[in-house]
Amino acid sequence: MSNEPLEGGQAGAGGGHAALPSTAAGGRPRRDARGHEVQRRTILAATAGLMVAPWVAAGRAFAAPPKIYIDPGHGGTDAGAVGNGLQEKALTLAISLQLRDILRANWTVDIRMSRTSDITRSLDYRTSDANAWGADLLVSVHINAGGGTGFESYRYPTADAATVRLHQNLHPRILAAMRSVGSVTDRGLKTANFHMLRESNMPAVLTENLFIDTFADANLLKNSAFITATARGHAQGIAAYLGLGDPPPSYTTTVDNATAGRFTASANWGTSTFSSQRHGVDYRYANPVLASDPAWFKVNIPAAGNYRVEVWHASDPGYNASAPHIVVTASGNQTVNVDQRSGGGAWRSLGTFNLAAGDYNLVGVSRWTSAAGYVIADAVRVSRV
Repeated sequence: MSNEPLEGGQAGAGGGHAALPSTAAGGRPRRDARGHEVQRRTILAATAGLMVAPWVAAGRAFAAPPKIYIDPGHGGTDAGAVGNGLQEKALTLAISLQLRDILRANWTVDIRMSRTSDITRSLDYRTSDANAWGADLLVSVHINAGGGTGFESYRYPTADAATVRLHQNLHPRILAAMRSVGSVTDRGLKTANFHMLRESNMPAVLTENLFIDTFADANLLKNSAFITATARGHAQGIAAYLGLGDPPPSYTTTVDNATAGRFTASANWGTSTFSSQRHGVDYRYANPVLASDPAWFKVNIPAAGNYRVEVWHASDPGYNASAPHIVVTASGNQTVNVDQRSGGGAWRSLGTFNLAAGDYNLVGVSRWTSAAGYVIADAVRVSRV
């Protein structure tokens, strides 16, 4: 939810706060219709042209990799909108961190974020930071509230042609990515006198990614695949605007414990159909032991890059409270402990990891734990991000 609505107190995306003034006291640089520093931008462009021959993308010239400023809305003492057990500040950060990682994994870009953790940042800090850094574009990520449904995005009312083009590249790609996971209403490309759009010195767009206080929207926002898709849509829109080329094709694969040739475990691992939360026809279980005896899921990774790794397990109060999951990353094994007493019957993210290409044992569910209760191995899902 944006921090302020349209000028004059009109209800906007999340409404209720008075708009910040669009003019400042004397001494500030001369600004154009969007409030941009005309003289500063002209001097910077001329200087860049003298220093080094620029490369051209989508009609714009860059002397170095494009500088992308990502703003996760709210944070710290400002939770933003809340509803259905969710907080806007956490969702915007999750989307923005994945957006950063996707951009870095697929293109040569320079990225700066207004925050990378749950800290408080003022609106003035965010735009001043982006302006001082000399960002080529700014995207501010928000979650809506107010009882509506769907996705909408904003630019400044008198935005220049570059901003319009950024907006037109972002909106449809984000919407298409969202719809790859669930049904999402298109609320359209809109304009508003938001601080993040008005006070930025570069093309800027603010996105409102569903309504936190609408049950169906909140269910999508609780889905890790939807968060990743939303981040990917933002990345694809930015890349299209900058003329960076298409990203690698999307990739998702699932390996069940019953997938032929894809699961191996010793005779210490039993087979059960006890829980209705199982993925597929059955799942595997084993007693904990202080020795190495992992069950392995083999996954074919098509190309090196960043991938989200998720696991599916049945849950029961008698299952293990700290089941070790070993992920074979490009830089070595990483272990993530999962409490299998609850949260079963759904995909649970172990995190995003940099993986090497190849067909190999990627995820191992280990029995090596001092926690009591059966260790469960059921299914693994891997998705490129």
